[in-house]
Amino acid sequence: MSNRVEPEGFEVVAVTLFGKIGVARYPTLEQAEWRVRELSEEAERSPRGYVQYLVRPARPPKGRG
Repeated sequence: MSNRVEPEGFEVVAVTLFGKIGVARYPTLEQAEWRVRELSEEAERSPRGYVQYLVRPARPPKGRG
């Protein structure tokens, strides 16, 4: 039996000067990467303080388990 917990999809995170903000969750890495590309292009056209967007394995929501 393994103690390793599988990620529940992937999370898109906006990295700002003030920290990280979770933007969305997607079941596949490809969907999350697609959304990151779209958000990054939009941020380049209309910057609002977001430094960059990234994808990371999603953590289970707090209160579960």
